[in-house]
Amino acid sequence: MTFDIKTIFVPSKGVDLVFNMQSSAPTSRSSIIFDENFKDNTLIVAQPLEPVSPKTQFDSLHVTTTLSDRQKRIRVGMACQPYRFIDRYPLAGNAVSKALVLRCTPPVFETNIRSAFRLPLGSRHIVRAKLIFKKIQFYTAADFTIQNISFAGIGMMIPKKVSSRPNPLCRMEYNDILPIGLVLVDTLKDEPFGTLLVKAKVKRIITDYSKTHILAGLKVIRITRDNESLLNKFIHAAQIDELKRLRALR
Repeated sequence: MTFDIKTIFVPSKGVDLVFNMQSSAPTSRSSIIFDENFKDNTLIVAQPLEPVSPKTQFDSLHVTTTLSDRQKRIRVGMACQPYRFIDRYPLAGNAVSKALVLRCTPPVFETNIRSAFRLPLGSRHIVRAKLIFKKIQFYTAADFTIQNISFAGIGMMIPKKVSSRPNPLCRMEYNDILPIGLVLVDTLKDEPFGTLLVKAKVKRIITDYSKTHILAGLKVIRITRDNESLLNKFIHAAQIDELKRLRALR
């Protein structure tokens, strides 16, 4: 199927910047298109909540969006590279926004990697959790917080001290396996979006992340199909809400 860049990537269209699409755990950051120039294949998009900077490391980057095709939704994208960073991009009503200029490389193609997208958590959509380490239960937000999540992995921020005492979670080691209970929360709703259980393995620990915290990356090694579907629906709902917020900037 052939896709026309001029009818897909248009101003006010919601997009996702997908990092390392061909990897086992691609990540994405939601944005929206401010402007386009198809003569030189550039797009001006809003900086995501987790901004892209010259120091952002990745092997590949794609800009993607969804289309309706014969009563179903499909995701399409094309390769791109950050070309320029704008601190004060003018919007309607004398408003300004941080923006990113992308140099794109057509053609536009269909992709099916949405289910592995990593959601950076904000103030509205959060994940409360309980985990077991060394037969002891630990809870958010006193013992740790979840920074980002997908069905394939979880990013955790862990304080080095809790109530002036060393945090036992800082003794986690590579390949430790942790049972984790998750509560998916939209803070504007009275009831949780859903709850689920997963089992995850520690795959990365950054002990010098800051003076007060360490950063841990976990790979989900056990999740049911129903729970995977629930988590993906939560991620999708959070992305849609974020796009609505970004559209309000115009």
